[in-house]
Amino acid sequence: MEELLHAISQQPAWPVCDESAPSSEGELGDQPETVDRTNILCTETDVTLPSNISCTSISFETEPVRFSSGEGWSVYHEMMQIYEKLQARAAMLCEREHELQQREKLFLKHQCTMNRLLTVEEHVLNRINAMQQEHQQEMENLRAALREKTKENKRLKSSFDSIKELNDTMRKQLNEVSEQNTRLESKSRKVQARLENLQKKHEYSAVHRGRESLLKSHDLKPANQDKLRPPIKVSSSSSSCTALKLLPYMIEWLLDGPAFSSEGEKIQDEFYLYGAPCPSLHERCAKVLPVLLEQFQQAEAFLHLPLLRIIYCTLTHLEHSTQHLPLTSTLRRLGEEVNRKSPLFRSSCSHTRLLSSIIILKTLTQADILAQALDVLHCIVGEDEGRGLFLKYKALTTILSVLRTGSLGLLAPSLDVLLQMSAESRHLPAFLDACSIDQFFHCAAVLLRNPRLNLAISEKLSVLLQKLSCIRKNRRLFESSSLHLLLQETQRCADPSRAFLNINISSILFNLGVASNS
Repeated sequence: MEELLHAISQQPAWPVCDESAPSSEGELGDQPETVDRTNILCTETDVTLPSNISCTSISFETEPVRFSSGEGWSVYHEMMQIYEKLQARAAMLCEREHELQQREKLFLKHQCTMNRLLTVEEHVLNRINAMQQEHQQEMENLRAALREKTKENKRLKSSFDSIKELNDTMRKQLNEVSEQNTRLESKSRKVQARLENLQKKHEYSAVHRGRESLLKSHDLKPANQDKLRPPIKVSSSSSSCTALKLLPYMIEWLLDGPAFSSEGEKIQDEFYLYGAPCPSLHERCAKVLPVLLEQFQQAEAFLHLPLLRIIYCTLTHLEHSTQHLPLTSTLRRLGEEVNRKSPLFRSSCSHTRLLSSIIILKTLTQADILAQALDVLHCIVGEDEGRGLFLKYKALTTILSVLRTGSLGLLAPSLDVLLQMSAESRHLPAFLDACSIDQFFHCAAVLLRNPRLNLAISEKLSVLLQKLSCIRKNRRLFESSSLHLLLQETQRCADPSRAFLNINISSILFNLGVASNS
């Protein structure tokens, strides 16, 4: 034992590394009591482990120890075990030291990085502060510029409002001037038309005076003079009762004479003997119409019908003539005058009411006045006498002219008049024959092509066409106006709920011998 202690005491001192001493003491504390005593002895002699364990082990091997008893071997064996544990502990401590060194290097690296980041952060904060200051300065500049722009916009808006007010004022003045110009132009046209009428009247008077001088110079017979003398203008203040009673008979005599017959223009007027020029019937009508208008304005009630008759005949001839004279103003004033005398519409004489309605339809264009005239005409043709007058004066052409205008407000009353004429009466064949013309069928085709045509008007028109389709000769008129194709297309696209219209179209196609699509 003493030798062992001596051998141990001869070993170089071991350095204590970190936690080695406490760990060895703890491990030695777990040995038996003999070891405890040895440990105490070692502690007392300040025994330390060598810094290089591998060298120490070699020294043990190279220098064998001899023990005199078995107890020494056991102690030696235990000490070797302790030595091995200390060696393993030293290796572990070396690894931990290496790990700590690596962590220290990593920490130093992180610390360096953090220092750089702090430097960058400080730089970024300085840059942000500088940018904020610059931004605030720019915002101040922009606010100042915006205030200037706002002030300028206010000035511009004030100027624009002033210009707008001035423009509105000038527009109002321009509208007033335009309206005044329109009124002046209208008055100018009326004055021009009046001047033309007066010139024509003066020419007519001059021609009349020339014819009278010719008759007197050649000693014509008194009978011929009476026959050829123009109608005297009757004035309510200067004419006598006898002259007023004579005037209707003279007008009727002129109407029944050859002047308004179909061969009137072929007959040579006795006024123009001895090489005098012979005016045409159209020229005579154009000259006499303004005189008739003046006569109608001054005429009494019992003269209305004869004057309306001659006015209607004059208008009819002017419409069918190939010559066209500027009588627009005269015709408008004629229609206005007939419409102004409202008792004409309420007259007990259906003859007077019918002629008044037809003249208004021929001369005026106001929709409300035309609708009123059509209503009056519809009431007249509801009677047998009115149907006869309608056919006598060939009022169908007037109704067709209204239909060709395409005014939706006038289509229904115009077709009502024609439907009233197509009612069962002794005049029905004559009316259907009057409708069997190209103008009527082409007008019907135009109406059917109108996309705004409503159901009621379509049904009324289909009733008329159904009755006309019963006449065999009208098949050519249906084909020339393409009405059969339009009716087939209408039937193909028709609503099944419109039973009345569909039945009429099917009947028309059946009468025409055209295959139905139903």
